[in-house]
Amino acid sequence: MKPSASSSPSGTPAPDPGPGGPARTRAWLRGLAVAGFVAAAVGAGLLWRRHADWDRLRASLPALPDVSTRPAVLGAGLRGAEQKALSAHQYPEGVGELARLYHANGYYQEAEACWRILHAMQPREARWCYYLADLRSMASDAAGMAAYLRQTLGLAPDYAPGWLKLAELEFKAGDLDAAERDYRRRLALVPGDPYASLGLARAALQRGRRDEGQRLIEKLVRDAPAFASAHNLYAEILAGQGDADGASAQRYLSRLAGRFREADDPWLEELREWCFDPSRLALLASIEDMTNHGDRGVALLERALQIAPDDVRGYDELGRVYLRLGNTAKALTLFEQGIQLPGAPANLYAVLTQTYVDVNQPQKALQTARAGLARMPDALELQTAYGSALQASGRLQEAAEAFRAVVQRAPMVCEAHYNLGNALLQLGRTDEAYAALKRALELEPTFPKALLVLGQAELKAGRLETAAPYLRSLYKLYPGSALGRRLMTWWCLQNGIAAARAGQ
Repeated sequence: MKPSASSSPSGTPAPDPGPGGPARTRAWLRGLAVAGFVAAAVGAGLLWRRHADWDRLRASLPALPDVSTRPAVLGAGLRGAEQKALSAHQYPEGVGELARLYHANGYYQEAEACWRILHAMQPREARWCYYLADLRSMASDAAGMAAYLRQTLGLAPDYAPGWLKLAELEFKAGDLDAAERDYRRRLALVPGDPYASLGLARAALQRGRRDEGQRLIEKLVRDAPAFASAHNLYAEILAGQGDADGASAQRYLSRLAGRFREADDPWLEELREWCFDPSRLALLASIEDMTNHGDRGVALLERALQIAPDDVRGYDELGRVYLRLGNTAKALTLFEQGIQLPGAPANLYAVLTQTYVDVNQPQKALQTARAGLARMPDALELQTAYGSALQASGRLQEAAEAFRAVVQRAPMVCEAHYNLGNALLQLGRTDEAYAALKRALELEPTFPKALLVLGQAELKAGRLETAAPYLRSLYKLYPGSALGRRLMTWWCLQNGIAAARAGQ
């Protein structure tokens, strides 16, 4: 059966030609063809533009640096990322990986080139501006850093670390109005933030509003007692008012709180995952440890050990962190593994020896010290550790001889004289012991161990007058020392009893 006039050859109804008949149908088909051609042309143009952009960006990629002396995993990562960056379909991902690897491993010029490429490709992504601001900071380019920070915050106004960095720049530049405004923006995002609160206190003091500045800092030391910088500024204020004791107490609280630590910055901390440099990881971990965040440094040092299992420094540094965190068992395991490696240093043998002493294993301490001295007979730290092991074993005479040998080789080292004096005191050779301990204080008048031993010995002997200078110094310089406070309390009690007996 022939198809009807109203059907197409495929059986699909054809458009009704209406008036004009076949001519209208031909016009309709021509329109379809033109639309298809235009769509194809636009698609081809976009594809051509994508490839043209890719060609330009590929030409601006930095050359791979020589990483032959760095861990193999870094070189492999860079080569893999470069292959992606040279691919027409994966280049944004590849450029991003290159940027992160360069930035996290200290290749800052290469990192900046890659972040600039990403910023050109994805101008609405705030992270790229922020990473460029960080690199401008490393180059001491305050103006460039500020410009990129403002771009970042225009794109991500809720990223609090950016406001803090910008406020700090403005404070240093003397733009106190802008600094106070941006510190408050940080506080609005992070209520109670000690960094912004400190900034506002400093700005008030800088403007001469001393009462306001002092009120802000007093509130801060109450609200954030573990924030060392607040105690330091408060100490300056108190010292300026003539309150020496109050200033000393604040400095002591600052030491307890640890060193200054930068505020948390998640975007920068993300880059740590791309670091394959054991030395840089160890540096980051040491910063965490010095600021009383040693637990955060453990993962960094463990990664360093995975990257470089034959690097003895990793065992030493990670073991010391575990020691400070109170995990002596893990510390001992790491130290023991470390001394098995070629080139294990004297200080690793010494810290292992002292750790054995601290856990009451004097025989292992002696064995370790002797093993180290067999390899490094002139190492002073090992000779000192050997003396400590002898002392812990009850071999006091030999310990005193070992410590005396250290004093002869290092007569200006305070700790050496203290160790000798302490051993002599245990032997009952009081005059020699006092001479050594006083020599330690001559070299370092605030040395707490010598102050404590001398003050305690004088107090025990009932010589309150001669005990007083040692105990007062200990109490004043180390107000948080529980033993120092107990000894000072006992001294006050005994002095009061003596005065009462004398009718005073």
